[in-house]
Amino acid sequence: MAIIRRDLGAGHHFLYDDTLMKEPTTDMFSREFWQIHNKITGFAKGRGTTVFVSHEGQEWVLRHFKRGGLVGKLLSDQYVFLGVEHSRPFEEFRLLHIMRQHGLNVPTPIGAYIHRRGLIYRGDLITQTIPSSQDLHHILTREPLSAERWQAVGAALAAMHACQVYHHDANIRNIMMDDEGNIWLIDFDRCHKRGGDHWKKGNLDRLLRSLNKEKALNPVFHWQTDDWQHCLDGYHSN
Repeated sequence: MAIIRRDLGAGHHFLYDDTLMKEPTTDMFSREFWQIHNKITGFAKGRGTTVFVSHEGQEWVLRHFKRGGLVGKLLSDQYVFLGVEHSRPFEEFRLLHIMRQHGLNVPTPIGAYIHRRGLIYRGDLITQTIPSSQDLHHILTREPLSAERWQAVGAALAAMHACQVYHHDANIRNIMMDDEGNIWLIDFDRCHKRGGDHWKKGNLDRLLRSLNKEKALNPVFHWQTDDWQHCLDGYHSN
């Protein structure tokens, strides 16, 4: 496997795994292209535009980077260009690659793309689909998790922190479980490696806040405060 960066004219820049993407093109990072060829198999809600694509025997997730909040209403998908390697798609690709090398259950990065125009760029990222999986929010609206599953969630967070990776938005919707009970972490936009340990509790606190929030918002949400201790047990045991 080789991670290749390719810079084309007119501000087009690619970063890709050549064992999973033979030759990147701008079309591959276009939702409209896959719609025309009837290759879209699903959509995901969220801040960005995320579609699931079936291509040459592979299942891909294509995400277009979009801003959130008040800034997003003004700039939508535009970001200030500070260098190709400092673009959000490239940074997330490289971070995912590092975590995969350490054996973490995170999406496999396939390709990143940015298009620069002057001081502004737009970007996209393609990763492999996590097969037969759902986020924990959807699962908890149907059924509770066992103590062992909550411990696995804590262990997954501990493994991420052992790699010194800070997750910018460690909420319950960014934790997945596949049909074999394996825990996966997703959405590493604006995430990065960070020294020290002082920030790690903040990641855990963010997850706890999201659980309390969903508990209040959903008429059925199978989470109790005792479950949090199981999560912490899994975290500290790893």
